Amino acid sequence: MNNFLAKTLASINAVVAIIIIALATFSGTEMVSAQGGSSLAGAILGGVVGLIVAALVCGTIALLVMIERHLGVIAASVKKAQ
Repeated sequence: MNNFLAKTLASINAVVAIIIIALATFSGTEMVSAQGGSSLAGAILGGVVGLIVAALVCGTIALLVMIERHLGVIAASVKKAQ
């Protein structure tokens, strides 16, 4: 069951990153436009912030999934050696 959950999480991780970036870009556009600024500047600022947040959140998840896969390979090789 844990293996299935790890594979599922790895599959949706990229989608979550794209959603985070898109929502941050939209939010930045709306916030800057509401204050009378350029919507392009807001989109760029929001996109950069979204990219940073997505890298932190989804990068951490990807790292944990990669560690889980490597531990599985190590466990399989130990079983073969015995």
